[in-house]
Amino acid sequence: MNPADPSMAPAATPVPIHDIAGPVWFWPYPLWMTIAMAVFALLVLGALALLAKKLLSRKAPPPTNRQRTLAELEKLRAGAAGADPYAFGVAVSDTIRNYIQREHGLGATTQTSIEFLEIIRSNAVFTQNEKEGLEAFLGRTDLLKFARSSAGGEELLDLLDIAARLVRGEAQSAKPQGPA
Repeated sequence: MNPADPSMAPAATPVPIHDIAGPVWFWPYPLWMTIAMAVFALLVLGALALLAKKLLSRKAPPPTNRQRTLAELEKLRAGAAGADPYAFGVAVSDTIRNYIQREHGLGATTQTSIEFLEIIRSNAVFTQNEKEGLEAFLGRTDLLKFARSSAGGEELLDLLDIAARLVRGEAQSAKPQGPA
């Protein structure tokens, strides 16, 4: 036997062929648990989306009657400097009368100042201080509207201050006159 002769080499033993193995599950959790967690995550995300939509679409509450009236008075304040006293008196008077009618249900817009003051004289809705403030306010606006009295910018602003105090329910006090 010659070791260099290839025909004389021992026959190689064949390697056994194994069947192909099925897929190897590499995820550490069972399939049912993975599906349950995915459904739970989708539910949480959906709930958060609905909550966010609800919070973002929430509108601010409508302004109160008092807030609307004070805003109207501030608009009038912006134009008080060069305003016509008659038109300004009508606008301020209408603003306060509408406020009183909406807030207290009194017919302030359909009555004269004298009729209105007579009705509130015996009405407990207003304090004595508010009644006096209303009387002073209506007297000044009537002078502007019916007597067509002239008024400067400072007097118109003072009238607006009285109106704003009436709306806020603050005490009416005489405006201090210059230094004594």
